[in-house]
Amino acid sequence: MRKYLLLGLLCCSLAAYSQAGRSRTEQRERGVVAVIPFQWYGHHLVIPALVSGSTDTLHFIFDTGAEVTVLHYGLMEKLHIQGRKKAGMSATNDLMLKVSTATLNALYLDQARLPFLKVYLENIPEFRKGTLAIDGFIGVDLLRAFIVKIDYARQQLVLYRPGADIPVTGATQRIPFRLSFHTPVITATIQLPGGQSLSGNYLLTTGGDYGILFNWPYTEKHRLDQQLVTTGTDKVQDLFKELDYINSSIPAMRIGALQLQQVPVSYCKDVNDDSPLMEIAGAAGCEIWKQCPAVIIDYARKTLYLQ
Repeated sequence: MRKYLLLGLLCCSLAAYSQAGRSRTEQRERGVVAVIPFQWYGHHLVIPALVSGSTDTLHFIFDTGAEVTVLHYGLMEKLHIQGRKKAGMSATNDLMLKVSTATLNALYLDQARLPFLKVYLENIPEFRKGTLAIDGFIGVDLLRAFIVKIDYARQQLVLYRPGADIPVTGATQRIPFRLSFHTPVITATIQLPGGQSLSGNYLLTTGGDYGILFNWPYTEKHRLDQQLVTTGTDKVQDLFKELDYINSSIPAMRIGALQLQQVPVSYCKDVNDDSPLMEIAGAAGCEIWKQCPAVIIDYARKTLYLQ
């Protein structure tokens, strides 16, 4: 009896090992490099990371609108890194500021590795208050290295190797995008309170703490500040200055086949993210994208998938 029991356990173990092996093989076939759980910091998506040479977990806000990787200046000594030559970093109204930079030997995100990552050293005390201290921001550097899936339903970031075949369902929308400098830009149509529809180009900013943030030149051109009913105001701290947002809402927004109702919107006279290549209507932030169970950004193929 004992012999048969041991034999049964051995068979179960072999079956489990075989199944685990198949799972690992399937994962490799799917091209998954890392699965990273995230947590919310307001409307910001925060992922854990490790810097080579340190065992301390850092917390980065992931934002597809972050064209450079930012690291809190106060971590230099702790992480044993040295600031090097200053480089330009764009701010609101096309203001260019010079900040120190450094190169990390590697940044680890679960099993994913970003080698020789250039970071811009910036003091961000306003993001280091409360129970969760934010250590930096990352966006385009991650998009360039991997196909990125933001799984809002499972609250995890999935990184695929470049060129991987992404498993999509029949309900998945495939939306091409262009680039404004390094930020993805999609086309969308909004409906104003008076019934007028406007199509425009919107920056894909998953870390934006808003629904739509209209560009001020676009706001002036279409007199949105005269048509939209103010529902409130907010003082918002960006990396360089405090901004005054005026909040409102619009009846609808359409991105491909995705229809959104009663969309929160904001505008600010200090926000000008226009591009020499195209007119930018504004930025589509977290309140837009989290309406989807999952969003996949294939930066190399300039394709956005909405699931």
